[in-house]
Amino acid sequence: MSDLGNPYSFFARYSADLCLFLLVADCGQLSRAAELCGLSQPRLSQRMKSLEDSLGKPLLLRQRRGVALTRAGQDLRDAVEPHLREASAAFLRLQQRPKRRAVVIETDLALASFRLLPIFPALCADHDSLRLSLLSRQLPDREADGMADLTVRMEPRCADGPRVRCLFPERVVAVCSPGFKARHPQMRQLRDLLDLPLIDLTSVAVAPWFTWPRWLQHHGLSLSGSGDRLSFSSYDHVIQSAEEGLGIALGWRGLIDSRLAAGRLVPAFETEAESDQGYVLRMTAARPAAEVRAVFDWISLRLTGPEAAR
Repeated sequence: MSDLGNPYSFFARYSADLCLFLLVADCGQLSRAAELCGLSQPRLSQRMKSLEDSLGKPLLLRQRRGVALTRAGQDLRDAVEPHLREASAAFLRLQQRPKRRAVVIETDLALASFRLLPIFPALCADHDSLRLSLLSRQLPDREADGMADLTVRMEPRCADGPRVRCLFPERVVAVCSPGFKARHPQMRQLRDLLDLPLIDLTSVAVAPWFTWPRWLQHHGLSLSGSGDRLSFSSYDHVIQSAEEGLGIALGWRGLIDSRLAAGRLVPAFETEAESDQGYVLRMTAARPAAEVRAVFDWISLRLTGPEAAR
């Protein structure tokens, strides 16, 4: 089927040679034009001859010290140069558009799963000119600060400053499913926990957060008794196990509040333990870019301001 009715498919046959023709016309020399376009001079000369054959008229006058345009060559140049130059410039502008600035947020798996991932689509939508990444680890590594623009870590609480914001303190309550609490009416005092299944979060290093031994010690108890001990490496699994009625878990205020509000979890006891730790949001650079500060302010508002209650 002929493609004469389709101007693009027809023009595609000759567009490259037309661009080469304009380059030759600008240079006035086949050798210089061949060097610029990365072709051998014989190959470029062959391409020009093919273009002349397709039009049925000579375009170049070969001279001793270069080439000159024939009348037909000048007419062709006048006809196509403005349009091809405009198309070339437009393509170059599109190709050289600045890439989206990358902003990397590092935090632990628990905060990522329970607080950041639910709001991450909104964060991306409100900062669509940025390429946002969430880097989550069980224990964020300070030596990896160079990889992240922002960090959210459990660390000693401090006063808010230009590059740091305490999102919420570490306040921990023992939680279980409503069904588990109903099946264990003997839970009246904290020491009763010691004979019940306790679900803990394992860690490959010394955890900066409350563990069952530390939480019980805070209340003057030691981890002993006949109760089962379940351990998971993911806080997601810890909380899911508690929701399924497998035992009692430690619940961090600020992470599991929505589950308490929905009734999926209930406090086993109203007693809480609070440490001098908290989830702290930091900008790692001494002079953060405006884009990083915008993300810092957005997260601060969503996790501490009126938006946090939504």
